[in-house]
Amino acid sequence: MVLRNQQCAGRGYGSRVVCYRCFKPQVACVCESIEPVANRTGIIVLQHPRERFHAIGTVRIARLGLQNVRVEQCSQWADSSVIQEQLPERSALLYPTANARELSSLPIEEHPRHLIVLDGTWFHAKKIYDAHQWLHHLPHVSLTPSEPSRYRIRPEPRRSYVATLEAIVYALRVIEPQTAGLDALLRSFAAMVDWQAAYTPAAAAAEWESFGEPVV
Repeated sequence: MVLRNQQCAGRGYGSRVVCYRCFKPQVACVCESIEPVANRTGIIVLQHPRERFHAIGTVRIARLGLQNVRVEQCSQWADSSVIQEQLPERSALLYPTANARELSSLPIEEHPRHLIVLDGTWFHAKKIYDAHQWLHHLPHVSLTPSEPSRYRIRPEPRRSYVATLEAIVYALRVIEPQTAGLDALLRSFAAMVDWQAAYTPAAAAAEWESFGEPVV
């Protein structure tokens, strides 16, 4: 199902068709490729407001695919007291600090039941982390990916840094390796990246002419 986005209508470029679930242009909709994943570990995403409708944000895939996920809007200036109060027991923050423990090295009995993930550019993620001191008091875990991020359209500042969806999938692989469907989420992610990478100026101009101002 799609809806019409009228944001360009006032300038005479008409409207474009946008998916109401993934908020991407219909031609780039990722919904049909996403398979449900019955993850046991709760995923709580603290998302910077600028990421909510970002054209190449990856949390939309996690939100549509994972059955046990919650996305909370959070910024460095926001009041996060309600999020803190509702935090489940045995929650851990997936964030690379000096005192973070490597997730793969933890005994099974020490695996977190809920993972908090910060979603935003690394600049914004650090702003959120620095602003909300209660995050500092949570157990910290980290990942050491075996390969660089596939997020080639949005380069990471370090080889060990990956996209939010990649981090969630890699963490779930460690905590619940028997859970089916995680690789499918990465395939949907790769398809989104490939489509965006192929979005050439010529294609953008054609869509402008047909639907209105492109959002990429």
